[in-house]
Amino acid sequence: MKIAIIGAMEKEVIEYRNIYDMKLINQAKKLYIGSCNDNEIYLIESGIGKVNSASTTQYMIDKYDIDIVISSGCAGSLTSSVRVFDTIISNYVTYHDFYPKRIMEISTPNNGLIKADDELIEKAKEVLENRDAPYHIGNIASGDCFVTDGNERDSIFNETEALAVDMESASIGHICAENKVPFISLRVISDFADGASEEEEKAARIASLTIVDLINNL
Repeated sequence: MKIAIIGAMEKEVIEYRNIYDMKLINQAKKLYIGSCNDNEIYLIESGIGKVNSASTTQYMIDKYDIDIVISSGCAGSLTSSVRVFDTIISNYVTYHDFYPKRIMEISTPNNGLIKADDELIEKAKEVLENRDAPYHIGNIASGDCFVTDGNERDSIFNETEALAVDMESASIGHICAENKVPFISLRVISDFADGASEEEEKAARIASLTIVDLINNL
């Protein structure tokens, strides 16, 4: 099986390079390859934002005939019940900056609520329960902006009912749905989307280690 792990920034992908002893196969794309059991693991740094992550996802599917796509990295919490270093398992991903909403609903898969793969959700849930790690299963909302204001954060939550916000999960899920490739986004909370201090490096590392366990159980 061919598994693609997509992270936006180096801090979101660096852990995998060490764990899987990965080989650089495309310097321009920041693309690495490794293996786990009988699986080929492709790791790529997409760059930040929806266009970068969407084009990267389509490239991986077209070029390497990927079987599963995993979105890995950090996110901001949209609600007080989701704390820093909690893990979010996506059951859906959506856009928070696609207006008007009725256009988003007719222009994206699943009327704007793009479903993650049920089997991957259950596998991720098992991993986190075995590790006794705090997690939530819910919607992740994506948009091309850094959410650093409490009012904006609350507005996104009220509109989308998402638990977390990032800049890539929805576009990765969108492309996977169009290509009928199973995907999941697994994000660890690094901040409260309010412009205060962030814990991106530790959050990214937690996400990476969880996804390594997930892949071991596939």
